[in-house]
Amino acid sequence: MFQPGGDKKVLCAGLICLDILSVLDHYPVEDTDNSMVLDEMREFGVEVDHVVMHDGCDFPSSTIIINTHTGSRTIIHADKDLPELTFSQFQQLDLNWYKWIHFEGRNMTEVSQMVNAVQEFNHSASMEDRIIISGECEKAKYQPEYFISTVDVLFVAKEYAQHHGFTTAKAAVHGFHSRVKKSATVVCAWGEAGADAMGPDGVHHHTDAYSPGQVVDTLGAGDTFNGAIIAAMCRSLPLDEVLKFGCRVAGRKCGQFGYRGLRE
Repeated sequence: MFQPGGDKKVLCAGLICLDILSVLDHYPVEDTDNSMVLDEMREFGVEVDHVVMHDGCDFPSSTIIINTHTGSRTIIHADKDLPELTFSQFQQLDLNWYKWIHFEGRNMTEVSQMVNAVQEFNHSASMEDRIIISGECEKAKYQPEYFISTVDVLFVAKEYAQHHGFTTAKAAVHGFHSRVKKSATVVCAWGEAGADAMGPDGVHHHTDAYSPGQVVDTLGAGDTFNGAIIAAMCRSLPLDEVLKFGCRVAGRKCGQFGYRGLRE
C-alpha cells in the first residue's frame, strides 16, 4: 500500500510475483527472495506491514527473456506454492485506514467476500470516509465478472477485452460501461494504441500511447499504468488528465529497465 496524500492510504490486494529479467548479469541469491522483494518494495515507498507471509513457501516467479531491440518479451512462469490471499486474512485489516482498495481478479471466491466487506463498511461510513473500490479483469480463466457490476473503477485488460470479442479499447470501454453501475468508471489500456476511459457522465476519453523513444522493457507496464491511474484519481484530476498521466508513466516505464526513477 502507498499513501497518495493526506492520512489515508491505497491498499492493493493480490499476490506478489517475482520477475527475473534475463538481461541482468545476476540472479537473486537462493532462499533470499522474500527479503529481497520486501526490501525493494520499501525502497519504492510501499508499506509492507500487512503483507501476509507464509514460511516455507516461494513466490510464483516468471523468468522473462527480453528482446533488447524491440522490448518484446517471452515469459516462462512457475506458480510454485504461495497461497492466495484469503478473506479471513483480509478481515484483520482496519478499513478506516484506506482511501482506495484495488483488487486483483484472481481467487474470486475469496475476493468477492472482501469486496462485500468493503461495501458493508461504506454503507455505514460518511461520504468522505467511503473507500473507492477498483478491480482488474485481466484473465478470463479467473472469471472476474463479479467486478463488472460492483467496483467503482473497472480496469479492463486488453486480453480480457479480446476474450469478449472487443477489438479496440474504445469498443471495450463502451461495451463494459453499459454493464457497470451508473457511478463507475471504466479504463482500458491497449498497448501501443494508447488507452481509453469513460466515467459516470458517459463521455469517452482517449489518449495515445506515450513513446519513450526506445522501448527496452515492457514488463510491468500494465501494472504501472493501473497504479498511475489510481494515483491520479486519488488526486481528483479530470479523467482526461488521469488517462494522460497513466499513459505517460507507463510509456516511461517501457523506456527503462525496472521501476527506479518513475516516482520522480
